[in-house]
Amino acid sequence: MTNGTKKGMVLLLGMGLLLTACRTEEKAEDKIRTVPRVKTVRVEIRELSKPIHTYGRVASKKEIRLSFKIGGIIQTIAVEEGQTVKKGRILARLNLAEIRSQVEQARSSAEKAGRDLERIKSLYEEKAATLEQYQNTQTYARVAQSQLQAAEFNLRHAEIRAPSDGRILKRLMEENEMTGPGSPVFFFASLDRDWIIRVGVSDRDLVRLTLGDEAVVTFDAYPESTFKAEVSEIVESADPMTGTYEVELRLAAADKKLVSGFIAEVVLSPSATRLFSLIPVEALVRAEGVLGRVFTVDPDSGKVAGRTVTIAFLFGRFAAVSEGLEGTPLVVTDGASTLTDGQMVEIVR
Repeated sequence: MTNGTKKGMVLLLGMGLLLTACRTEEKAEDKIRTVPRVKTVRVEIRELSKPIHTYGRVASKKEIRLSFKIGGIIQTIAVEEGQTVKKGRILARLNLAEIRSQVEQARSSAEKAGRDLERIKSLYEEKAATLEQYQNTQTYARVAQSQLQAAEFNLRHAEIRAPSDGRILKRLMEENEMTGPGSPVFFFASLDRDWIIRVGVSDRDLVRLTLGDEAVVTFDAYPESTFKAEVSEIVESADPMTGTYEVELRLAAADKKLVSGFIAEVVLSPSATRLFSLIPVEALVRAEGVLGRVFTVDPDSGKVAGRTVTIAFLFGRFAAVSEGLEGTPLVVTDGASTLTDGQMVEIVR
């Protein structure tokens, strides 16, 4: 065998060994690559209040129904819907013919009772009338005077006046219509900047609310602005039509123009709190309704485990979990979507 042949064989043998070593390294690298690399975040335990989301309508605190004290035929209606009025302005008046007749009748009865009392008093002093007759006549005179006062009072209230500066929100009746005592004729809103929002909540949310709880309010009219409010009244009985409970919120002073009837989106923050597990939203690999799925990591073994969690609500870019993460320090964020239960992972610090 020549020297050239020997050198060729040595070269081929060296190349074979080199290829074998490369394949061994590639297999080792492939084995390493089968362990996925993931990022994790520590589960944060925080005491939070689950917010209540609802809608309501803006109204004036002094939004009231205006009506006549007595019934009768409406003679005059002096204002239109949407009109602004000053305090004391006459808004409507009844036909006074019947009411004035009643006043005259009551006045005549009172005057006769007064004359009868004077006559019986003289007879009693002359011993020509008994004490009982005198006392009965006194009673009749007082009753007649009271009836006169009532008739005069009704006459004075046969008209509706504006209780303050305000606006006519709605006119419910027209001239020449018959109205009964206390039947609404107008919906009236004071122009005082004392705005409230009335919202409806469920019984589960009602028991978490207390007076003074804070709320954040937004309006479609001002999409870039938020308004502060607080719970001022809580109704103790449910609306028979909706089954919800009415809660009144008082709006804080604002520099924006508000109008009665604005629809408000309200987020209430009850003072009652409880502990929740906070995790980033991206840790959720699946979510359906209130249930979600995450992967947790055992830092000692490096194995992941899939867990079903109960999502209470979203808190910024975090999910507040009420159940499913007890005793779990870490959850997977980046790389969670490709994992399987019990898989080994490499945690990227």
